[in-house]
Amino acid sequence: MMVIQILLYTFVTIIFLTFVIIYYKLIHPEKRLYAIFREQGVKCEPFVPLIGQLPQIRRSRKFGSPMDFHQKLIQKHGNIYIFGFGPVVRLMINEPDLLADILDRKNARNYTKSLTAHIILAPIIGDHNLLVAEGDEHERARRMINPAFYHTNLKSMISIMTDQTAKTIQSILMTSDSHEHKNQSIDLPILFNTLTLSIIVSTAFGSDLKTDTNAKHVMCQVFANVLDAILYRSMYMINLLPLLPKLPFWKKNVIDNGTRMITELVNQIIADRRQGHSSSLSNGPDLLDLLLSAVDNEGKQFSDQEIKDQALTFVLAGSETTGNLMTWMFYVLMTHDDIFEACRE
Repeated sequence: MMVIQILLYTFVTIIFLTFVIIYYKLIHPEKRLYAIFREQGVKCEPFVPLIGQLPQIRRSRKFGSPMDFHQKLIQKHGNIYIFGFGPVVRLMINEPDLLADILDRKNARNYTKSLTAHIILAPIIGDHNLLVAEGDEHERARRMINPAFYHTNLKSMISIMTDQTAKTIQSILMTSDSHEHKNQSIDLPILFNTLTLSIIVSTAFGSDLKTDTNAKHVMCQVFANVLDAILYRSMYMINLLPLLPKLPFWKKNVIDNGTRMITELVNQIIADRRQGHSSSLSNGPDLLDLLLSAVDNEGKQFSDQEIKDQALTFVLAGSETTGNLMTWMFYVLMTHDDIFEACRE
């Protein structure tokens, strides 16, 4: 009887301490942030501990309209508002003047990057890159990578862009001509994200991607699968709560296996380029060439780990963002006949 009482007491104590820890580590900081913003006149969605507005966000994504959630909140609250992404408080800003201030390089040290984003993205892009680095590390990397955006270097990559675009157009025409796919609609986000991913991968890694079918598969399909798994886990707070990310469930195997394949491939591509076994597909140096030759103010180069992390960050940041931009561009063209005709002329 005594043993049962001790076990029961221990169990109750553990449960109580767990709730206390959850409250003071997760719920209390959330409530405090909500209170601070409300005092400043910032409008907020209802405070829902731990889950926030994630159910509504998931619902919007399920019906293929993820932007509807934010469009409704803009109509409800204006261009600045607070909502909960699981246990993380999000401040949404849609005011151009405020965004210009936030993104101004002079104010960079006034804003820290999200630890949550670091935790979520680190498995695929590592820790040493422009997306998650802070302070001096970020400044050093930015200066070393700047030459990649010089007009001459970007211009030399146009041939890759036109080649990949021509292949995509040809694929669409062949599909539309087939009887099986006659009058079938085209999912533009998928189409453009696939196109931009193939372009950035080709400009980043050169001839290895042109000659090696498996390399193309890993850098395009496996990379996309890992991103989908990361998004899935984020939508169900797997990456946002303690301990859960370590458990072997909820597509963790997709992330683990995918990142292993990507890491092995990119490390091999870097080694091949160093040894002269591969080359740029551009008319000039590609991203990998520029990363390998970049030096900081002290004459130090990127390590292989930094090169891998930076290259994969370019792949991540340069594919879906550009694909989404092209999707919205086509939306504008298809809903504004005058603009469409002006572009045709």
